[in-house]
Amino acid sequence: MRKFFVTVAVGLLLMLPSHTSAQGSLTLSTLNVQLWPEYDQPSMLVLVDFDLPATTLFPVKLTFHIPEDANLVAVATYSTEGSLINAMYEGPTTSGGLQAFTVTLDGPRARFEYYQPITIEGHERAYSYLWNGDYAVEAFGIRVLEPTDTTALTTTPKLGPAVVESGLTYHESGVLKLKDGEEFKLNLKYTKTTDTLVSSPQGVEPAAPVDENTPGRVSLNKSLPYIIGGVGIVMIVGGLVYYWQSGRRSVKKPRRRVRTPHENEEEGGEAYCPQCGTRAKSNDRFCRVCGARIRRQEE
Repeated sequence: MRKFFVTVAVGLLLMLPSHTSAQGSLTLSTLNVQLWPEYDQPSMLVLVDFDLPATTLFPVKLTFHIPEDANLVAVATYSTEGSLINAMYEGPTTSGGLQAFTVTLDGPRARFEYYQPITIEGHERAYSYLWNGDYAVEAFGIRVLEPTDTTALTTTPKLGPAVVESGLTYHESGVLKLKDGEEFKLNLKYTKTTDTLVSSPQGVEPAAPVDENTPGRVSLNKSLPYIIGGVGIVMIVGGLVYYWQSGRRSVKKPRRRVRTPHENEEEGGEAYCPQCGTRAKSNDRFCRVCGARIRRQEE
């Protein structure tokens, strides 16, 4: 009887749906790889978009591997409106010459991005991309952006004819179906006459709207009273300093030069007030300004 209950319990556990998926236990509906060489950095920007089947039970965990020298910069999911939102992920950790990271998804569409070095020798560039078969893919595609000032570009395997979109040239593969563990490798070579990037370096864009509640952000509404108060104090102090300096300048009146009788004699006998130096008329006996007695030569 005890063995019977154990058997029933195990059977019930096996019948319950699992909310996580082990490595390689599911098939991706689509996986599209974009290679953007020398886009906003002198390296390769790799963008990987993928979709999960409609029958997937969420949340689900997926583990991906990227090259050991890659720099993982973003892992995100697509909202229903099509915008990208940061996703929770663990890693990356290095093992066996690769880096692995695990992402937890609550929706069917996601993306991850990383930069990887390009081999540059003079004008010649070379790069190799590898999808190492983490999951089976129903529809796999790869697209290469042609860098600025490129004079020759070749890929192995050869991609389809170039297409131009918004002034940029792309080379695309056909749609492939890959099995679980099946690899896809693309070798890229091109000649570039300058170091000009396709796009100027971009700043980090937030995956979620930034508001006053965002950690680390200083709200101007909270700081505005302090800013206004500080400006007011500076203006008051400046006004006091200006008033004090103006008062000092008004006290220091310019002195008139007092002419001596000897100077009056040298200037043809003209009379000047010995007190304030004001020129006197010929018949003045006293200064018209300060009232001092005018001294004349004949006196």
